[in-house]
Amino acid sequence: MIKERYIEWLLRSGALQFGEFKTKSGRLSPYFFNTGHIDSGERLGAVSALYAEAIAEHFGATVQNLFGPAYKGIPLAVLTSYQLTQRLGRDISYTFNRKEAKDHGEGGNLVGRLYRGGEKVVVVEDVITGGTSFGEIMPLLATYNVEVVGAIVGVDRQERGSGAQSARSEVANRWKIPVVSLVTIHEVVERLVQREVLGKVWIDAATKQRIDGYLATYAGSTDP
Repeated sequence: MIKERYIEWLLRSGALQFGEFKTKSGRLSPYFFNTGHIDSGERLGAVSALYAEAIAEHFGATVQNLFGPAYKGIPLAVLTSYQLTQRLGRDISYTFNRKEAKDHGEGGNLVGRLYRGGEKVVVVEDVITGGTSFGEIMPLLATYNVEVVGAIVGVDRQERGSGAQSARSEVANRWKIPVVSLVTIHEVVERLVQREVLGKVWIDAATKQRIDGYLATYAGSTDP
C-alpha cells in the first residue's frame, strides 16, 4: 500500500520526527514532518514515485501539468512529472513559482511550462496544516486561467483551518477541488503506536498521549 510505503520512507529519511516542535502557526506539536530531508536523488526518487502512483490513481485521466509551490513543492513537482510521464505514457509538464517576480530576461514569476490557459493542473504539496498556502496558490493559478483538477499532499495533519473544519476539507470546499493525501496523521499513529517498525517503536504510550492531547485541541472536524 502507498500509505505504508510512504510512512516507512518518512521514517527512513528522517522526515518524520517526534518530540516538541513549534509549527509555522505557533503551535507546539509532538511530531514534525520535515520534507527538507528530501535531499538526495535516492530519497527524491522514492517519494516522487509514490506521488506519481497516487496522482495516476486519482487524477490520471485528466492531469496535464504539476504545479509545485516554492520552495518545497519544486523538487516534488519536477521529479514527479518525470515519474508520472513514465507511468501514464504521455508527457506531463511541471511549473513552479518564484517568490519574487523576475524583472529581466523572460520576466514573470513562473518557471517551467508557462501556462497558456486551460491546462489541467494538479497542485503538489508536502504537508497541509492550516491550508494557508492554498490561499496564495489558488488565486495565482486563477490569473493564468488554468483548471486545477485537484491537489495532492504528502501528509494531512488533519488540523482545523480558519474554522472548525479540517484544513483539507476547507481547501476542498472553498476551491471546489479534491485534495488527496498520501497519509494522514491518524494513519501514521495507527501504523506506529506500540509497534516495532524498522527495528524501533516510534510511538510509545507517552508519545501517543501527547499526540492525542494535541489533536484534541487542534484537529478539525471529520472530513466528509
